[in-house]
Amino acid sequence: MNANQFIATIADQQVIQAIQSAEAQTSGELRVFVTDKFVEDPIAEAWKTFARLNMQNTKQRNAVLIFVGPKARKFAIVADEGIHHFCKEAFWNQLAHQLSEGFKAGDYTSSLVRLIEDIGRALAAHFPRLGNDVNELPNEVLRD
Repeated sequence: MNANQFIATIADQQVIQAIQSAEAQTSGELRVFVTDKFVEDPIAEAWKTFARLNMQNTKQRNAVLIFVGPKARKFAIVADEGIHHFCKEAFWNQLAHQLSEGFKAGDYTSSLVRLIEDIGRALAAHFPRLGNDVNELPNEVLRD
């Protein structure tokens, strides 16, 4: 599957609903970014995107970016210092492995939804939604 087919295969509305559902339980923020560019180092690109989207500006530094580069068949999950303080490398590595297996099986949207649900549970455990919580970042699937 080429990058355009991958991008077309992602059911944005299902991903957006998963983000909204996860964020209903937490003050944390989740975003999904899919690039049409070939990326050598998805982690470095994810951090650049994280900064460009001002995700480091959340009040509790608890934003997570799922960065997908289908042309390179690579992805990265990066988390700000607030959530990374609680969820260590093993947690993120496990999630990355699960997403990789789902992508290999061609289960793109469902794999992203499961990942968002898992991240949402972790965020909710450490950053439960407060009565005055506001959605600090948009929920749409971003593409370039």
